[in-house]
This record gives sequence, C-alpha cells and structure tokens, in this order.
Amino acid sequence: MGILLPGSFVVFWLLNLAVGFDWQTVGLDARIYYRGSAAWLAGQDPWSSGAYLGERLFSYAGLPPTTILLAPLTVLPEDLFVWLWLALSVVAAVVVVRALKLPLAWLTYPPLLYGVLAANPHVVVMALVVAGGTGGGILASLLKVVAIPPLIGERRWRALAIAALAFAATALLAPALWESFLDRAGAVADAIHVESGGGVSAWGEPLLFAAAAVALGLLALVDLRAACWLAVPALFPTTQYYYAMFALPVGPFLAAAMAFPWPGVPALVTIAYAAVRLALEIRQRRIASRLPRRDQAAG
Repeated sequence: MGILLPGSFVVFWLLNLAVGFDWQTVGLDARIYYRGSAAWLAGQDPWSSGAYLGERLFSYAGLPPTTILLAPLTVLPEDLFVWLWLALSVVAAVVVVRALKLPLAWLTYPPLLYGVLAANPHVVVMALVVAGGTGGGILASLLKVVAIPPLIGERRWRALAIAALAFAATALLAPALWESFLDRAGAVADAIHVESGGGVSAWGEPLLFAAAAVALGLLALVDLRAACWLAVPALFPTTQYYYAMFALPVGPFLAAAMAFPWPGVPALVTIAYAAVRLALEIRQRRIASRLPRRDQAAG
C-alpha cells in the first residue's frame, strides 16, 4: 500500500486532466466564500455573489453559520485571504494524513489535493473532524454542514449538541440572514446543481440513489461509522470530486477506488463496499453459529 496506491494517483491525476481539470480553479473556492461573507457585511445578498472561472459564474452556497463565521476574516484583502486559506488547506491536508497514520505520499491523493488547490473549506473541515476534538467538531459543523454525518459516525455527541446550539444562536444573531437564505434556498440549490454539472454523487439519479441509500442503511447495521463517513460522497446533493476524501477514515483502498473522477463513482464504490462488508459479516456469523456445535461434539 505504501507504494502501490500513491503510485496509482499519477494515473488518477492524468484522468483528471483528461476530463478537463482547470488550473484556474486554484484558490477559487476561497474567493467564493470570501465574497459571500463580504456581501453580507455590505448589506447585500450573499447568495447573489460568487466568482468567475473564465466566463462561468460559480455561486456562493454556504449556510448562514458559515457566512457569519468567515465574516471577520473579510477585513483582510481578498487576495491575501485566498493565499492564507491555500496555506491553511496545505496544513490541514498534512494533519489529515498524519491523523489517519497514512504515508506522506497520500498528500497527493487526488480528491484531497484537488480540495487543497481549490482552497475549499472541506479540507479544513476534514482535519477538524479527524484531529480537532470537541471544539474542532463544532467548528467543522459551522463551516460546512457535511461534517455532521461523520460526527454522528464517530459518536461525537457533545460536539453535535453544542453545534446545534450554535446554529440556533446564529438564527437569533442574524434572523434576516436566515430568512434570506430560506427564501433563496431552492434557487441556490438549483444554481449549484447546474454549475457543478449535477455533482458526482447519486443525487438526481433515482435508481442509483435508492440503491446507495439501501446499501448505507444495511452497512450502518454492522458499521455505523463507515456508513456515516460514506453517506456524504455517495448521497449528498451536488457533491464535488474532493468529497471523496471522506472515504479515507474508512479505508485507503476504498478511498483510492473513489479517486476515479466520474459521476456516480462514489455511490457505486459505496454499494460495492457495503456488499463486501455484509457478506463478510454473514460469513462470520455463520462460522460463529457452528462453533458451539463443534465444542459440544468434542465434549
């Protein structure tokens, strides 16, 4: 694993280049998040802001807690914020790899490295969940709501309870912001769906979504932690390629399988993984059920 899987990442990066990876995306997501919070502080609609990649607009879609949390950082010039968030993303990636006891070569894991290059908060969220304790879990939830399923899987109930209180506090602190978000939520979701090309999860594909949901439900019966980590890349609306890094805590080979940059791959890999885990569980239970009979026969 130390050489084979990281070595395969070269192939995955070539595939990413083949399907249209654009180096202009470097720092793009940090710019989007900055502009969302800056628009709110300026009395404007955050969800009408965004950043352009060429002639394509990528809209801000953060929840109100994210908007509020990042607002103080908008005192910085936009370019400085972007560069600082890029640096923070690099540090977060190192934290993730170290916390999961993976070789440093895993810093080149395509979904993780893609998240770093885009400077998306997802990498920081991942680091906070795997290495940040209760405070990290709370902060991760406020940065991106996708942190909640993994926290459930890790049974971080205290962090989840405090995060719920923090969400409620933001509604009291900025009710107009929440009202604006709720009014625009449908339009924002539609815009992000179009801008992301539908994402790479099973969302929008009814049969695949149903199959992945059933697989995750069955997997949860034998391994709740794995099911919760995989729920986001497999089912979450308009997931991006870097969401696959949530498979890393479940297993390196599983995460490597999700590195193929094609729609539906996270759901299909999740279904296959759940099938294998369930088959192994059934086999182990059958073996266990025979042991007493053998003991009795030997007696």
